[in-house]
Amino acid sequence: MSKRDEFTPVATQVPYDNTDSGLIAEDTKEAIDEIVQLVATSAAPGFGYGKGGNVAPNAYLECEGVPSNISGRYVYINNATVTRVFISVQNASTFDIEVLSHDGNGINLTSLGVVSIISSTGGEFTVNWSVATAKQLAMRIINGSAKNAVGGLELQGTD
Repeated sequence: MSKRDEFTPVATQVPYDNTDSGLIAEDTKEAIDEIVQLVATSAAPGFGYGKGGNVAPNAYLECEGVPSNISGRYVYINNATVTRVFISVQNASTFDIEVLSHDGNGINLTSLGVVSIISSTGGEFTVNWSVATAKQLAMRIINGSAKNAVGGLELQGTD
């Protein structure tokens, strides 16, 4: 064994300053493990929705051409939380976007929350809405209308 091997610390022996990172780890190994867990399971790349033409009040945005209240985006992660809602429309409009969970085919539609667009072509909103694993997610425009709407959701959770 070389001198270097005798003095090479292992990650659990190297302190980690978590003051600015937001991590809870206090040694390097814990910090690496925490980051691996966050990267591996923390976010679903945005779930997308859309609807072309004039979108009337209470119209559901679609997933791959199917209204999202009939066949929404499936939640496949555990301890899921909707963390971000984003929406873009063709013309500046005022409307609300409601996000709902359901069991498919419009069964057990439950509102998770609403965000408001005011005289704009879109926006991004940070939210904190819990949703159960194996539910589907739907998005609809309420209290107004829009043209050529495209929206999305980001989720965080665990595997």
